[in-house]
Parts: sequence; C-alpha cells; structure tokens
Amino acid sequence: MKIVVAEHSGFCFGVKRAITTSSELALAKGRVYSLGPLIHNAREIARFGDSIRVVNSLAEIDKEFSDSVIIRTHGVGPKVFAEAEAMGLEVFDLTCPFVKKAQQTAADMKADGLQVVIVGDKNHPEVEGIKAWTDDSAIVVSCAEEVGLIPDADKIGVLAQTTQQKRIFDDVVDALSQRFGDVVVKNTICDATTKRQNAAAAVAAEVDTMVIVGGKNSANTKKLEQICQSQGVSTQLVEGADELNKALFGGVITAGVCAGASTPEWIIEEVVNNMVEMEKMGEEVVAEVEESFGDILEREETRRDIRRGSRLKGVVVQVKNDEILVDIGGKSEGLLQSNQLMPEEAADIPAHFAVGDEIEVIVLKKENKEGYPILSKKMVDQVLVWEKLAAAKEEGTPVTGKVIEVVKGGLLVDVGLRGFVPASLVDIKFVDDLKEYVGKEVTAKILECDRSHNKLLLSIKAVLLEELKAKKEALMEEIAEGQTREGVVSRLTNFGAFIDLGGVDGLLHVSEMAWFRVNHPSDVLKEGDQVNVYVLGVDKENQKISLGLKQLIPNPWTLVEEKYPVGSVVQATVMRTAPFGAFLQLEPGVEGLVHISQLAHERVAKTEDVVNPGDEVEVKVLDIDVENKRISLSIKETLPAPVKEEVVEEVEEEEVVEEEAVETHEEELGTTLGDIFPDDLKAE
Repeated sequence: MKIVVAEHSGFCFGVKRAITTSSELALAKGRVYSLGPLIHNAREIARFGDSIRVVNSLAEIDKEFSDSVIIRTHGVGPKVFAEAEAMGLEVFDLTCPFVKKAQQTAADMKADGLQVVIVGDKNHPEVEGIKAWTDDSAIVVSCAEEVGLIPDADKIGVLAQTTQQKRIFDDVVDALSQRFGDVVVKNTICDATTKRQNAAAAVAAEVDTMVIVGGKNSANTKKLEQICQSQGVSTQLVEGADELNKALFGGVITAGVCAGASTPEWIIEEVVNNMVEMEKMGEEVVAEVEESFGDILEREETRRDIRRGSRLKGVVVQVKNDEILVDIGGKSEGLLQSNQLMPEEAADIPAHFAVGDEIEVIVLKKENKEGYPILSKKMVDQVLVWEKLAAAKEEGTPVTGKVIEVVKGGLLVDVGLRGFVPASLVDIKFVDDLKEYVGKEVTAKILECDRSHNKLLLSIKAVLLEELKAKKEALMEEIAEGQTREGVVSRLTNFGAFIDLGGVDGLLHVSEMAWFRVNHPSDVLKEGDQVNVYVLGVDKENQKISLGLKQLIPNPWTLVEEKYPVGSVVQATVMRTAPFGAFLQLEPGVEGLVHISQLAHERVAKTEDVVNPGDEVEVKVLDIDVENKRISLSIKETLPAPVKEEVVEEVEEEEVVEEEAVETHEEELGTTLGDIFPDDLKAE
C-alpha cells in the first residue's frame, strides 16, 4: 500500500500563532485562562496541562488562579471584551486574522444598513462571534435551500464562515441574487481552508481510502471528511493513530491522508507511522510511505528555512503604527518596518494594512537578534512598478501621478517611482513658473523606462498634444456654418481675436465684433473672456474657422426709424469732426451727420469752432436713410432763431443763407452750377 499525504495539511498560520503565543504566555505568567478550547483538538490542548485552564464564560474565572484570559482563534463579540474590561482582566486576543476580518466585514455591512447573512453553522463559536458584531441581527444559513426562510429586506450583504466550502457559499449567493436582486458579496473564506479542502479533494480522487486527521468537533475537519466522501472514496476521521480502523485498509493499494487546520504535525506523523506499521505492509511499502511522508517533511523544513533574498507571500498577523508582523511560514513571523514600505504606506500603516491581508515581501535578513526575519515590501513593490511602467511604455498607455518637487530643468512626478519631466515637456506652451504644478495630479506618457539605470523620463506635453488632436478632429467633424458656439478668447491681435472653441482656434475679425466701428479688439474683448460666437465659415481642409460676434446682437439700424423719428430731438455724442461737418453717435452702431450748415444759425467757418469730439449735444433728426445707414441731423434747428434788426438786413441775410446753401449743395454733390448750366452762365 502506498500512502499519499495531502500537500496542505495541519496547522494554518492562525492556529499556529495561537498555539505558539499561548505557550509563551503560559510560560511567562505561569497560568492563564482560555475562553473556550484554544483549538478543536483535545490532544493538543492536553499538552498544556493545567497551565492553560479552559472556561466557558468569563464568570467562571477565579483571579486567584490567573487574571489573564486568552480569546481563542474563533473570536468573540464586542460585549465579551467589554465584560473582560469591567472585570479588570488582562485580555490576549488570538482571534484568527481571517475571522477578525469577517467580524469587521459583518459590522461594516450592518453599519451600511444591510441585512447581514452569514453562510455557516449557526452553532459554531466562530459564527456566533461574527453574528455578535452585528448586534445579533445577522441571519445564518447553512445552504441555498434556507434562503427562502429569510424575511424580506431592502438590501442584503452576505459573507461566509471562514471554513465554509466555496461551492456552498456560491450556491447561497446565487439563491440570494435571484430572490433579492443586487447583493453585496464578501467572500471571507480562509485561504488556508480553501487550500486544504482543494488538496484533500485532489488526493481523494486518486486513492482507494482516505484518513482525515483532526478533532471530531472541528468544523473544518468535518468539511474535509464531507469533501472526501463526496469523491466516492471510503473515509475515516481519526483524532489520533489509536483510532485507525485497520479493517478499512484490506486490499487497499493507495491510501490518502489529510489533516484539518487544528491538527498539529506530531499527530499527523503519528498516524502515518502507525499506518506504516500495520499488518500486511512489507518493507517495500514502508519505504514508499517514508519517502512520501519524508518528502513532505523535507518540504516543510525547506519552507521554514527562510533565506536572504527570497521573495515570498505572507499574511499580516499584527499591525502597529511603525511596523508589521508577517507570517511567511518560518519559525517566527517576519518583521516589516516602516522604512521598508512605500512612502504613502509608511505615513499611516494602520490605514493601509489589516490583519489577514496577503502581501509579497523580500527577505533582507534571515533573522535579527530577536530571531525575527527582516522583510521589505518596498523592494517588491518597486520591482512590480518597474514592470508595470515598462508595460505602459510598450503599450503607449499614459500614467498618472502627483508632482512632488521642482528640480533643475523640470519636475519630479511620483507615478509609483519618481519620474522626471523636462520643463520643455510640461505643457504645449511655455510655462514660466513650474512651482504651480507642485501637488497637482498630472498624466504623462513614458518616453524612457530603464530600470538598470534607474531612469524614468515622462512627457505631460505628449498627452496634451494627443488630447488636442482628438479634440480638433472631433470639433472639425461637427462644426458647421450657422452654428453658435461657446469659446474662450485665447489671444488678441490688431486685426481681431482668436477664439478657442475646444481644441481649434477660430478667427473673429475686428469688423465682425460689433455693429459700430471698433478701433482695436481690446476695446471689446480681453484674453480669457468666455463668449458665444457665430460660425460664419468653415474650411475643414485647412482647419480654419471664421467667426462673428455682432451677428448675435440685434442690428440697431432695424429700430432707428422707431426710436429716432424725423423731427424728434435727441441727445448725441460728437465722435469726430470733418471740414464739412461732424459725426455724432446716437447709440453704439448708429451715427448721423450734422452738416456744417446745420451747426449754427450764423455762418460757421470751421466745424471745431462749434463742436469737438466728446461733446454731448441736442440734435434734431432731419432725415433717415435706413438702407444706406445715413441720418441727417441738425444742431441749428434746436437753437432759438436770432432776432432780426432791420428789413434790409433780413434781405441781405437771406441772400447770404441762399449763397451758403448753394455752396453746401455743391460740396455735397461735388459739382457747381456752372458745370450744370455752362451756356447760360457764359451768355450772361
């Protein structure tokens, strides 16, 4: 008969930690209490003798024996801790890290208003402890069929007993989802439990009989028995070698052995050795068994022999403000100090790590003077980051990080590692002060990623150019003549303003800014202004866009006849003067002409003798030509007529006015009466 021992058998790290720590406490204090058996293995507990006394409740504790109590791996509810504190007991919490995580998960779900559902054995102390963290409001189900018994609830959160079979947990989750819709799922099954169950199933599928070693009241051991039986192989569960049923080995060619997480190595070895010594097992069989079990022991010793430079996965078993203890399978937990963490992790260790977390580390030193291996997570993380960044460079994927410092010639950006961005690659345009970037999140392309030379070169500009190109292409596809678009004034020139429409600049010519004359674009706009503009034309081939602003403003000439009827007197502002008169603004965009003959009743030799730019005057509207945008105005008509002294003088004045009117008419026409009637004038 050949014996095959499952690869993952015996103590998990949580149980091993509890047994080791309890032994140290009993030795240091002489005697301690345990609230319930430390583990579900009576033979292992018996080894402690009277140094660890088991009680079922805190009320049973006699301080004359000890005032120290151990909380076993199964954990307890918050009320037990409060009761222990009230009794003045010294508590040593050895709750399995995975159980502790399940307790916190249940408490968080309760706080979030979820109806908590625990998949497990309602009578198991671990499940009772988890339920206690929900104020005992959680509902416990053992299988999918029990989901129908759950009362109606708005929101459901489901988690598992750490030793639960994954198959059963998945079935319950499916049943909950079908009944309640969206369900918050947290798989709290212990990784060590899963490994032992998978290993047991694999061995059971290849052998003729299985031996399960462990406590008969241990939940995880019973599940191993169920798993092996489901493979159709004869199975026996024993707590020790003396319980082996020799009759079950008759005619067996291959036998398998697996053990629960509460089973110490010495009991497994005792069982295997007993199987070797059974009747009908010759020397050849003994040799096979020893080789099989010896390989496992050899692997166990190799696993425990932690070497410098080894890269290992471990589980966090204790978190402090300045360090972490990690179970890496050695004789002692490894020590991970803050200087061997990434900066953001070291700044607040409890915020980044929790008991039960699986992390990867490198062994810096086999052990320090206290016997702890010294570990580094930072070295592993840096290797992983280099690999990640190299892949990002290869794929052309941008990376995001925070600017941490301005250095000579550029910026330092933390993207997991410190990368350098030259000043010329910080932005599309020149950046005068790089300090404004410090503390900001930026996205950059990786130009160089050379781990051997510790060189990481980044470009923010490359990302901005790609974004700009994409924006231009999208804008040019959708923009069309006649649209109204929103934009930002990006720069001003003498002939107009460039408006950023979201990736493409359009030109707003000075002549299209207003219905009135604009001397310079800065009279209307300034850089940074947000404006709505009208699309006059689009040249997609050359990516040019012509814009207008006045098209979105009512043309004041459409209301001129209504606002300034002929004969009305209005206020106006002198804008400019000319030899033949003055131009006055009635409102922005509407100007009229006061001919020099209409400036005053008396003859005016020079326009500036009466008005100058900026003067506010009253004028009378004489005539309106909307089509040609012309208005004739008069100041004279708003003034009192001069008093006539003598008739002779009146005649003379009329002759003068008539002569001036002729002259004015000739000026406006650009011709003389002699040009019109040459023959008549010559005859005279």
